Amino acid sequence: MITLVRIVFLFLCMVIGRAQNPNPNQDFEQTTETSNFYTDSFAYPVFMDNEMHSQYTIGYKLDDKFMVELKNFYDTYRTFDVHRIELKLKKYVGDKLYFVNGVAMERELDKHGFKAAKPRYIMTNGVGYDLNKNVMMEVNHDLNFNKSNIGTYGMPSLFSVKSKIKF
Repeated sequence: MITLVRIVFLFLCMVIGRAQNPNPNQDFEQTTETSNFYTDSFAYPVFMDNEMHSQYTIGYKLDDKFMVELKNFYDTYRTFDVHRIELKLKKYVGDKLYFVNGVAMERELDKHGFKAAKPRYIMTNGVGYDLNKNVMMEVNHDLNFNKSNIGTYGMPSLFSVKSKIKF
């Protein structure tokens, strides 16, 4: 697991280094997008029970209306950790409305020597709307392929509504 974390960290460092704009006066000039490749990430701080939640996205715009995203979530809780990796396709059908389809794998990582539940394989379908360049809303339905819904975090199906504000 530590080797995987090191590889992912090294890959993210290389990606972030390549995504930097070499213009030294970028604070004074208006920048434009020159690449179809994009990254996004966030993390919450460590809470009282040593819980931490983090997520990163690596995406590529194939054209103005179609893109591919790879998302990775890693959440720590008191009794277990949850790791989820998703591969999503996003297709814009209008200027702001888009459809989402993808697959995901989610697994629990036990901290105390108990046997963890089998990984869950999930199909995601949804629709989203970009209110403006900094606010989006999305509705998703996650369908669990296998019957591995046991465990603390597991469920057979999930309907979710999410929103993201960038600032």
